[in-house]
Amino acid sequence: MSRSMDDDFTYFVKILDDNGDRYYLKSSIDERTNTISMQLTNLKIGWIGTLNQHQVRILAKKFPPEEHDTFYSHTQRAFSKGNHSEIDGKIYVFNCKKLEKNRLEFVWKQMVDDLNSLKIIGSTELQERPIEEVLAKMMDHAIDEMETLRSANEQKIFEIKRINGQLNKALETVKQTVDMKEKLEADLYRKVKIYIYNKNRIKH
Repeated sequence: MSRSMDDDFTYFVKILDDNGDRYYLKSSIDERTNTISMQLTNLKIGWIGTLNQHQVRILAKKFPPEEHDTFYSHTQRAFSKGNHSEIDGKIYVFNCKKLEKNRLEFVWKQMVDDLNSLKIIGSTELQERPIEEVLAKMMDHAIDEMETLRSANEQKIFEIKRINGQLNKALETVKQTVDMKEKLEADLYRKVKIYIYNKNRIKH
């Protein structure tokens, strides 16, 4: 699930780390302010953290652009599709390592097929927070997404009904035009027959 507004991208995805443990990640990438915020949970513990402008720039410098790929494009793909590679074949791997003082190191990497190795794209430390707080943020995001989709669907349904109404009116106009044309043709045919009949009578 994802939503983007201008240069602000928000993603909500399920991931498996390289130990096979399941996590849920909500992330917001703001390219205008060069910040990335994250909420992560394994449904038992929650962690949150933000990469500030300075930290993001350091990561971007460590990951120089490759053709059309940059630190941002890789991070957006990793955070939007998780472990799935069906879209473009690029595989991303995640590592969640618990540290001291209720912290967690979160690392996202790309699988490099040619080298059969992993290339680190970015990493950050997240601070443990009450699970209720993290889940509430994720639920708020999910509900907001549902409301956005519902509003968009209602607008589309309204537009479809409006277009169908216009189409029905157009079809009715066409039908009336065809009926009028057939009526005029029938009336003209009748008048021509009367004219020919009267003309033949005059000749005789």
